[in-house]
Amino acid sequence: MNPKKSAKNALLVALLVLSGAAFSPVWAESLSLSIEEAVLLAKENNVSVKTSENTLKNLRTRNRFSWNSISPTANISGTYADDLENEVQSYGISGSVNLGLTANLFSSIQSAKLNYEKGQLTYDEAVRAVELSVRKAYYQILYEQENLALKKQSLETSRTQYISNQEKFKNGKISELDAFTSRVNYESKKPDVESAEITLQNDLASFKQMLGIQQDVNIVLTGSLDDILSIKPVTFESLPKPDAPAPEVQSAEYDVQIAKSSLLDSRFSAYAPTVSGSYTYGKSKTSEADDWSTTNRLSVGVTIPLDGYLPWSSRAVSVAANKYSLDSAQQRLEDARTTVAVKTENYLRKINQAVLQLSSLQSNVELAEQTYRMTLTAYNYGKTDLTSLQNANDAVLNAGVSLKSQANTLISSILDLENLLGIPFGTLGK
Repeated sequence: MNPKKSAKNALLVALLVLSGAAFSPVWAESLSLSIEEAVLLAKENNVSVKTSENTLKNLRTRNRFSWNSISPTANISGTYADDLENEVQSYGISGSVNLGLTANLFSSIQSAKLNYEKGQLTYDEAVRAVELSVRKAYYQILYEQENLALKKQSLETSRTQYISNQEKFKNGKISELDAFTSRVNYESKKPDVESAEITLQNDLASFKQMLGIQQDVNIVLTGSLDDILSIKPVTFESLPKPDAPAPEVQSAEYDVQIAKSSLLDSRFSAYAPTVSGSYTYGKSKTSEADDWSTTNRLSVGVTIPLDGYLPWSSRAVSVAANKYSLDSAQQRLEDARTTVAVKTENYLRKINQAVLQLSSLQSNVELAEQTYRMTLTAYNYGKTDLTSLQNANDAVLNAGVSLKSQANTLISSILDLENLLGIPFGTLGK
């Protein structure tokens, strides 16, 4: 992670929290969040991001010291012995240095490098996965808030109609059945509103956990689903050309390179010689001798494995197994490319279908609102019955909910496509 960028993000997060707390009582802390500010908070505080960062640090350390197999080992030992029968004591001290060189050194360094590079990709994918979840949750909550507002508006309309019908019944303008029906209609909508409120509160709690903020903080989302209603159709030709393949393809490409490195490593183990060397220096003495004896020894050896040429040996089997692993990795790479292409086309069709449906749903909302106004006027003049009025009111609610739901579906599909292709979030929604 870039230290300058991290410090800048930490400062922005602190300012966000302080701005939310500056004008609110301690027991009612409030925080206004745009979608970008919510993403920033999640990147700094989300547990999944932090654990992925630790995994990347571990791979970075392994890559940095991947050469350590050639690092010599050194030790110092001291001895003391007492021959109680002959009353002879002996003591000594020695040190040794050992070094081993294998052809696997190159493949070990290469594997560590590849694993670290793939780890960077995996970390980026983990951060993007969190960002994708935050953005989807953000729009989902916006939808639930607007859905709840529409349901409350419909409930209030039913309540107003119920009160009005009570007065009309008292004045003998409508029957007792109509008055009672309007009351039942009003009361029956309350559980639906309560259910929507519970769902919203539950999702807000999960959203706060995702962002890493306290549950007692009241968050206010500053975005709106209305911005999505102006999104235009997306074609394959209009997609931005990324600098690198899709993350799923990149991951498969690294798997192929890692499999090649593993195959090379197993071949080195099966066929390549190993060079070893050691140097020992020491002093020893007995109680019967006046002079110290010296050990000063250097040895070099070469080991050439032969069992790699035997097809039933463990090293030959390891080579064969890594060949199969490489072939499987190459097949998964081709499948990943096909999968990305198929998913891209599927998302494009889904997005464009949703865009077309939004236009129709907007017209439905306008028609439903106009129909309700005309039905209400007709009902007040006794030209239609209560059931028609209630149906018109329900039609307004259903049309509004369908529009917002479709907007949420559209932005969710756009986010999925952006995540699939590895392009910055928000690119296709502009």
